[in-house]
Amino acid sequence: MRLVSFAVVGSLSLLSVVGRAQTSAPAEPQAPPGAGAPAGYPPPAAESPAAGKKLGVGYKIGNGLGFLGADIVVAPIEHVAVDLQVNYFSASQPNGTAHGFGFAPAVQGRLNGGQRSTPYLGLGLAHISLTLDNVTASGTAVFANLGYEWRWDSGLGILLGGGIAHLGTITASDQVTTISRKGGWLPNLEFGVRYMFL
Repeated sequence: MRLVSFAVVGSLSLLSVVGRAQTSAPAEPQAPPGAGAPAGYPPPAAESPAAGKKLGVGYKIGNGLGFLGADIVVAPIEHVAVDLQVNYFSASQPNGTAHGFGFAPAVQGRLNGGQRSTPYLGLGLAHISLTLDNVTASGTAVFANLGYEWRWDSGLGILLGGGIAHLGTITASDQVTTISRKGGWLPNLEFGVRYMFL
């Protein structure tokens, strides 16, 4: 009899525990610490770089043209830009000061597209002309520069490059006599700050 009572009480206790378990709300499964989003959940889309701007102006020096210069930048396609540098300068001579101008059109190939900072390779031609009294001297060079341009979404850019230039024959004339001097290979540097606004 005592065994039967034990079985009945034990069964009732077991049924009571099972009933409580069935009426309790199941616990929400917890993600293990450090776990990311559930499998199959789409990750956030990465931001695409700002589209490259096509037209800009700036300050540019170097390429043998002195320290007072400007440039116009036109980028017709994503990885290519045309840079026209124009400079004014003066040079002191024993018998006075020569004044002149120079220009240097160049084509730049950019590794990265959009408004992203990028290495670049530039190929161009530089021409310089100086006048003192009635004597005018001029020379032309070709150059190749390898450099880097820091670019921001706002359109601001800073360019720094260096390379080599080959200066051709330099001529000077007073309209009566012309003299020539052979050029040669020279180191080359360029620096620019520009703003692309379109």
